[in-house]
Amino acid sequence: MIRHLVVLFVLPLALMSSFRGAATSPQRAERRSLERSKVVINSPNKSPERESRIDRKTGKEVFYDAKPSVEIRDAKSGTYALKWIGHDGKERVVLWQRGDALDALVTASVSQANSGEYSYTYRVKNLGSSGQNLINFIPQNFASDAKPLAVDGRPTSRQDLRVLKNFRGLPDDGKPRNLESVVIGEMSSDIEQFKEGNWISFGLLPDFQPVGPGRELEVTLASSQPPGLVGCVVRGGNNLKQQPLDEEMPAGLAGTLPGYEQFPRGFTIGPVSDLKKLTAVEYAKYVTDKLPQFEKLGWITPAAREWYQQNLGGGSRDALLQRAAEDLKSEQITSEVFAMIAAGRYR
Repeated sequence: MIRHLVVLFVLPLALMSSFRGAATSPQRAERRSLERSKVVINSPNKSPERESRIDRKTGKEVFYDAKPSVEIRDAKSGTYALKWIGHDGKERVVLWQRGDALDALVTASVSQANSGEYSYTYRVKNLGSSGQNLINFIPQNFASDAKPLAVDGRPTSRQDLRVLKNFRGLPDDGKPRNLESVVIGEMSSDIEQFKEGNWISFGLLPDFQPVGPGRELEVTLASSQPPGLVGCVVRGGNNLKQQPLDEEMPAGLAGTLPGYEQFPRGFTIGPVSDLKKLTAVEYAKYVTDKLPQFEKLGWITPAAREWYQQNLGGGSRDALLQRAAEDLKSEQITSEVFAMIAAGRYR
């Protein structure tokens, strides 16, 4: 049985009035989309000489200027043409797409089972302003037991999780993969952008139902650890048709292309094991200290943020949760803020 972290309590009117404080603000919390990168891609400044073939007449190596260049083909979809002169003197063209030509909005909600396990549901919406499909969602966590449960409502099997470090040693249960069009993996901590905590990657293969502009992807994780502030990354892309190449592009041209730093990133909530060690008072302080950041993220209105800063650490916890439930309903706070307040209720 699942109990959602929205619990209503019947309280004496006098007690409730003490928690209302100022009148509810007419403003509404409005989440911000993930931040696009500001990476600029230009042609190489200088073109180094590049080894070519052995001249048949002289038997000597022939070097030439490959004239590498980068040309924008479609700014909205982030598509570029990478050009250079090949070994045979003919122009080569490769289409390349940056991974941040999309606007993504991530929504997270949390429920808790009677066993104490938390279920995290992420809805990643590819906004209509995007020029690409959503092809990758990578949420962060700080827990050793975070387990992907489902993608778009389809449950994972043990085979779907076989590359995750926490599931590699499990015996084969004889069941096939259930998500053939999704690659579930982990980002290496050797990558600068993913060096802290754990990052589970949900990569969508070409035969997955495209998550184009206006569409949404849903991912569910489970963990015994409570919600805290974590990062998340998305990647966009379309299936570009390429002509087969018979040679690699010049190193100087390949070196102009950005890596993981180009992908849109931002914040959401996820399992954080250190928070389970905190007392209710310490957890309330953790949330209170994050309120200004929540406001910048669009998760809480200025009036609500001020109220919780003054009241989160004291008073009746049931009344506080009642207030949070009302603020969630009136859109003064988002489900992310509510989940963190509610998690403190059960400590």
